[in-house]
Amino acid sequence: MMGLFQAELIKLAKRRTFYILVIVLAVLVGLLAAVFFLLPRVLDDDATFPVITKPGAYLFGAQQVLGQTWFPIILATMFMAGELATSAWATALTRNAKRWQHLVARLVTNTVASWVAIVAAIGGFSLVVLFLAEGSGSLSANEWWGIIWKALLVVFTWVALAMAASAWLRAVGPAIGATLAFSFGEGILVFWQGWRNVSLSLHTSALMGPLGDLGDFGGFGDFGGGDF
Repeated sequence: MMGLFQAELIKLAKRRTFYILVIVLAVLVGLLAAVFFLLPRVLDDDATFPVITKPGAYLFGAQQVLGQTWFPIILATMFMAGELATSAWATALTRNAKRWQHLVARLVTNTVASWVAIVAAIGGFSLVVLFLAEGSGSLSANEWWGIIWKALLVVFTWVALAMAASAWLRAVGPAIGATLAFSFGEGILVFWQGWRNVSLSLHTSALMGPLGDLGDFGGFGDFGGGDF
């Protein structure tokens, strides 16, 4: 198994697609941080804009990053479906390992790679909060640890879904489209009461806990993580 993990890590490190996805994630998270914490500083005082204060702003930032479910979806789908659509998967199975071992190696590798990228993005967002957000205070060590392991749980779920779609459709484009469509579609279905108990998007937000103590949120009402 260790040889399989090493092989998957080497393949991942050699693919430029992974680094491109990381750059896109960094840009999107940077834009989100700028919108919520830099833009209010340059707007007129009379402009209505949410003011998110520390320490709740750290949880808010983590929630925004965890909402970038497209990253683990595309990463896992491109590498899994790309091999299934060619002879790469059949060649990999000629090694002295069972199919489930190959699947576990890919699942763990894609999950860890996505998790590291997401945690790094949360760290970058938190730096913006540290220097630009109003208020004072920070999260406790237990709260930071909670963010880290919850991020791993969220990433694992979406990677597993993406790999399942890849195994079913055996093509990169359809697999990415189907998984992203599910991601966006079920996010809309949260407005239906019957879907809320099983909604991955809503449960992802709820993992961060209630975010009611964020400061003056400009009359936008309660923000995520509440009872459902």
